[in-house]
Amino acid sequence: MMKKHDQVSVATEEITLWNDKQVPRIGIGTWVMGGMQYSGGKPIGWGEVDDNTSVRTLHTAFDMGVRIIDTSVSYGAGHAEDVIARAIRESSLDSDDVVICTKAGTLCDPESGDIMGPTDRKRDILDAIDASLHRLRTDYLDLVKFHVNRYPVDRSEEVFEALSEAYAAGKIAAFGWSNDDLQGAMAFADLEGFEAVQHDLNLFSTADHLLRAIEERGLWSFNRQPLAMGLLSGKYHGKSLSIQAGDMRSSGLDWMRYFDKDGAPTKDLVEAVEKVRALLTDDGRTVAQGALGWCLAQSDRTIPLPGCRTPEQAMDNFGVLALEPLETETETETVNAVNDFLAGLQRPVT
Repeated sequence: MMKKHDQVSVATEEITLWNDKQVPRIGIGTWVMGGMQYSGGKPIGWGEVDDNTSVRTLHTAFDMGVRIIDTSVSYGAGHAEDVIARAIRESSLDSDDVVICTKAGTLCDPESGDIMGPTDRKRDILDAIDASLHRLRTDYLDLVKFHVNRYPVDRSEEVFEALSEAYAAGKIAAFGWSNDDLQGAMAFADLEGFEAVQHDLNLFSTADHLLRAIEERGLWSFNRQPLAMGLLSGKYHGKSLSIQAGDMRSSGLDWMRYFDKDGAPTKDLVEAVEKVRALLTDDGRTVAQGALGWCLAQSDRTIPLPGCRTPEQAMDNFGVLALEPLETETETETVNAVNDFLAGLQRPVT
């Protein structure tokens, strides 16, 4: 049993979620904890990962006050969910102390664990929820999101029938959609139990229209890639860091924006980070803490979900909990500086 350490004092305000759980407004992403995985012969995971390190990383996050955990059926074909269950079991917490958020809608090969593709079949979604409940060793899931970005709305009806059915049965406390498309993300938002939209949010993807729609409907904004897949951690400053084999950042996938096909961080974006480094770190924050503070400042409904591979990364990222969100003037000046720099390169913020 892990011994509970003194928690870092939390300056970031706690929020009350749909099921009355009160937690700090940040979560930990666990994609990296799924390990090696492929889709169409290309890596879709983050390379080799050590489960013991992943458990220590989760324990560090717990000790620092983090209670929201974001995962997916597809992260290592459920392996990340197994790791989360182990981390909770070996901690001083139980499943009622945390907010477990998973995602469904992607099929994995039962033997290799590799991604086979999306599914919109009601039966597949219901089976995925049951499998997650089993792996996570819990009686209910706090949130389940449809995990297929920009999927056609007219083909998603069975998905949300399944989520509504699981909600009515008490298997899930809420549901939502991981979707960057404004109209799609809101297509089922009037359903009872629909509480969240997951979408990109960072200095390179500001998502203003989506955030305003989320606020208007009283939903929660779960922020994927708040550190731009590591680019906004600041670690590429003056360094040439190689990406290990099997890491999807070297896959050359069409949607990869932050890393080139050879796995190197995109040069002009690294330069953009350097342009705003002083703004992000002006009050003693690290670059990562500044970038996360920027996300927290965008709305009182934003919940950044930085991924963490090691306890050291968790210590850095969740050190933001002891700090306030960035001041309005700083966060505005920061994004304007990024916009101005990228505009000069004909590469605007998306």
